[in-house]
Amino acid sequence: MKKTAALVLMLVCMMLAQSALALTVAGLETETVGREWEQNLFFSRMEALTGVSVQAHGNEKKEYAKLLEQIKGGKVEGSMPEVLFKAELSREDERAMLDSGALIDLAPLIDAHMPNLSALLAEHPAWKEIITLEDGRIASLPLINEKERQVLVWINRAWLDLLGVEMPGTIDELTSALIRIKDGDPNKNGKADEVAADLVGVYELRWLLPYFGVVADDYHLARDGEGKLVFAPELPAYREFIAKMREWYELGVLPAEAFTAAHGSAVLSERDEKAPLTNGMLVSVTPYTHVPANNVLDYAPLLLAGPDGTVRWRDLLGEVWPGCFAVTSACADPAQALAWADALYDEENMVLAFAGVEGEDYSITEAGHWKFILDGGRDISGIRRDVLMYTGAAMPGLYPADFVHQVDSEIDRHVFAASEQARAVSERVTQPYCLTAENQQRANALAAEIGRLVDSGIGRFVTGEKELSDETYGAWIAQLQAAGSAELTALFAQAE
Repeated sequence: MKKTAALVLMLVCMMLAQSALALTVAGLETETVGREWEQNLFFSRMEALTGVSVQAHGNEKKEYAKLLEQIKGGKVEGSMPEVLFKAELSREDERAMLDSGALIDLAPLIDAHMPNLSALLAEHPAWKEIITLEDGRIASLPLINEKERQVLVWINRAWLDLLGVEMPGTIDELTSALIRIKDGDPNKNGKADEVAADLVGVYELRWLLPYFGVVADDYHLARDGEGKLVFAPELPAYREFIAKMREWYELGVLPAEAFTAAHGSAVLSERDEKAPLTNGMLVSVTPYTHVPANNVLDYAPLLLAGPDGTVRWRDLLGEVWPGCFAVTSACADPAQALAWADALYDEENMVLAFAGVEGEDYSITEAGHWKFILDGGRDISGIRRDVLMYTGAAMPGLYPADFVHQVDSEIDRHVFAASEQARAVSERVTQPYCLTAENQQRANALAAEIGRLVDSGIGRFVTGEKELSDETYGAWIAQLQAAGSAELTALFAQAE
């Protein structure tokens, strides 16, 4: 009896010791399905995989913002978490929290304790540059996604087939196709309700710039024929783009509603599914944001050749998303915390966050696709709540692209394939996080005013509010230069 009691006491002590050594984890939870990290199977499965116990709590947006401010100020109510997971840290957050001592510098620890991530960074030095501050410190770990879905221009190919129109390959062919959509009643309801170029605002118009040979980023920077960084509106092709959009507006291909706050098509959640389809061409990551699911496959990605015959595209969504995982000064064993996170830089392990466990949460079809197991009263919302962790704020790890892209959904595979077509011809104008903190702050200030002037200028030219001539275009460029376009360009050019 005494031996039994002693054994029980020893086991209790071991359990208490294990509990005391559990990593305390906090982060941002933005899901609306009622996910509670304490109950989500991801963390218990990670413990079984790594041997590291975790006590995790997800915070809503306001609660999490308050926690970050407390950590920055060194006055956390209660115990400071040892790890920030799905941390959503900005560059400013990272610098401030490193400087205050709230976060530890991960740069000297990654090679020793994270073999998976170290191998990835060694193979892709540019990725390491992105997560490293200008002084060499690393505040956080990233999500790495080499196959993030891209924003695309989509056109209703089913309508083109119905109208006997070939898939356009140039901007002039596209103009002719859109006129046919506008006038040809492809939805067959006897009304002229088709919106040929169903675009919203100047931002979506700018996605057509590659068709004119201009790949420009959100700072309105591009590369000239010699690869030099330039201010995009100063390129002759940029004026050609505006002139063509003016032509579309006059032809009725581009509706006046494109320049109002309301979208030309109804929001999907508010859409009458029985209403006739009206969308000809649209800009989105997926047509599903604009049209019903049963129409998504009607839309094809539109990658046109520019004036020199080259198909080019803009790379908006990069491969590396910093700010996802950080270790605080309260962490008793940073090596243990990093070892836990390193498991997620193996695609096979990362599947735990995206689909769970095969045979329990998902199964593989005869065609080799995977699908969630929906039985015993489980639905997708329940799986997102109790099993998945990748939805919501970005989490650290290596996106399991080969697995995810084989989902048992023809619609998703269609979108993934289109995105890969765009990625094959996409270009990055400037590297992310290439500026110093001071220069980035200055660039942001310049970009805010310049961006406003660019968008308003394009809108006025396209709608005819302002005549498009050598004189008026030159005056607009002068206005942009006075706002600091040359300084903005130089900031990024100097960082190369």
